Amino acid sequence: MEKSINFKTNLLDVLKSVLFSTLISLGLVLIFAIIIKFASLPNNVIMPVNIAIKILSVLVGTIIGFKQPDNGLIKGAFSGLIYMLFTFFIFAALSGFKDVKFSWIDLITLPVAGAIAGIIAVNIKARRQNRR
Repeated sequence: MEKSINFKTNLLDVLKSVLFSTLISLGLVLIFAIIIKFASLPNNVIMPVNIAIKILSVLVGTIIGFKQPDNGLIKGAFSGLIYMLFTFFIFAALSGFKDVKFSWIDLITLPVAGAIAGIIAVNIKARRQNRR
């Protein structure tokens, strides 16, 4: 019984993290698209900024989404991986599945960023619970 409750809370943490990360990412991509439109930035700037937006989204989404102070590394890595897959399909669907390219950089960096963010989030939550 304890393990199923723990699994459900961990799964809920991961899903909330992915949802927050996706919303943050969509907002930041929209802002960046507006900046590109008016600032006419060169094309070689787009890829690094998109990677930074994704990493920042995973970091913030994981810190916001985690409520239980346990398994931060594992939950964070899964959050980064699921976020990567989810956003891949969202942006592929938005483009009509034309010119869809899988990024190995995302596959490596997002689970690592999620794991780091998970460790940070779990430690923040644990400190807050210890203060009470």
